[in-house]
Amino acid sequence: MTVDLSGKVALVTGARTGLGAAIAEALAAAGATVVASGRRQGDCTTVVERIEAAGGRARDFAIDVADLSGLPVRIEALAGQAGRLDIIINNAGVIEPMAPVGAIDPVAFDNALRTNVSGPAAIVGVAWPHLAGGGRIVNILSGAAISPLVGWAAYCASKAALLMFTRVADLEGAPRNIRCIGFAPGLVDTDMQARIRAAHINQISDVPQASLGAPQLPARAVAWLASGAGDSYAGQMVDVRNEEFKARAGL
Repeated sequence: MTVDLSGKVALVTGARTGLGAAIAEALAAAGATVVASGRRQGDCTTVVERIEAAGGRARDFAIDVADLSGLPVRIEALAGQAGRLDIIINNAGVIEPMAPVGAIDPVAFDNALRTNVSGPAAIVGVAWPHLAGGGRIVNILSGAAISPLVGWAAYCASKAALLMFTRVADLEGAPRNIRCIGFAPGLVDTDMQARIRAAHINQISDVPQASLGAPQLPARAVAWLASGAGDSYAGQMVDVRNEEFKARAGL
């Protein structure tokens, strides 16, 4: 299914590698001007170069989603420089700490919540007025948002919280044509999955790398959702492995 995002400006956090990079490239291929964000300036230079080499439009822009005090300045600066903001893909996130409940480092747990929930929520909150003409927000979630897993208390709790934030944001945004969707990309071959395998913490650690999916398919799904074609899934979490969803999104 063809996705047309011509004239749209899209922010993708955590776009340096893996799924975030693939999402940035998919959005650009659909015609969007992509702001590819990592924690530091220059993190996404390679992604931007690939997009431009393919004829797309992109720029590197540093956003540390865990820096809550700095986020308002960065998002306002981005909106001012880009002139508009139509799409937000909250992809940046951390899997650590991976530990049994009795061994959790509380500082690391707090950092996971800040990175996986508070940061994305702050980005949406600051960007909200710039989406007033209609915008699409896709929060990258996980089956861990609804299924508890040993050793993943921080990740499960943070993704569950982000799912509820997604529901509330869509409830408030729908009357203004701001729709928010949660998306679970399945098990994708990324650096995060490598750390999960190395941790030997639960059954996800036992999934062999050969069984993991490439990031390009879920990236195409995100582009489809960002276009508004999947608004019937707004306020929910949709999984890339859902056969009905795959058929509708042309995957």
